[in-house]
Amino acid sequence: MENRRKSVVINSRFQYQYALVAAAASVLLINLFIIINTLLPDYRGLLLNGWHTLIVALVEILLIVGVWWGSLISSHRIAGPVFVIVREVETLSEGDLTARVRLRQHDLFQPEAEAINQSIEILQQRLQRLKEVVSEIERQPGGYAPGTPDHIARLKAELDQFKTS
Repeated sequence: MENRRKSVVINSRFQYQYALVAAAASVLLINLFIIINTLLPDYRGLLLNGWHTLIVALVEILLIVGVWWGSLISSHRIAGPVFVIVREVETLSEGDLTARVRLRQHDLFQPEAEAINQSIEILQQRLQRLKEVVSEIERQPGGYAPGTPDHIARLKAELDQFKTS
């Protein structure tokens, strides 16, 4: 499990879809601007020679690349934390209450990660207290109601599935 935690830090499928939508939107907006300008009543048209057309095309390509790069960076700040949170929640579902959500300094969702970590800490403390109570009951001599030792053993087995320290 430890290798899985460190090997993947982001949902790349989400990231590339996000970037693709942003780049496609920028292309559409640029071309929409050119089309609207050509449809205006007093517009004389783009009087571009070959070099000017090439420059316009290069500017559009640079803009698309810039939007693509910028959206990859911004999506990384969203997709990365979401992926880390999901991964740690999966770890919790396996009973490992030592899991904590650790985000990079510039990631979004810092307050949410802190709230999740505080909740895990509280749950971890409560389960640890339950384990201690079960251990105290086990140490007490006799006096159990019929079936009580079996119930305590089952409770202990369930509590032992959680890693609290």
